[in-house]
Amino acid sequence: MLEVKLSEELGDALERQARRQRVRPSTLVHRAVESYLEELADYQAVKHALRSGGKPIPWADVKRRHGLAG
Repeated sequence: MLEVKLSEELGDALERQARRQRVRPSTLVHRAVESYLEELADYQAVKHALRSGGKPIPWADVKRRHGLAG
């Protein structure tokens, strides 16, 4: 278990959003941390690929290659 201290303003915003979504505040925190860690892993993978000589591919090319353009 982890305890997180939030400012009053952030805590209030979290409570409001939890009520809107009809979930517990801890559920929103869990989702946020999970999303952040996934994004961080993606960022680190791209950074590693670029350092290893990988070349970026424009998003438009990725969409075309996978039939997503349109």
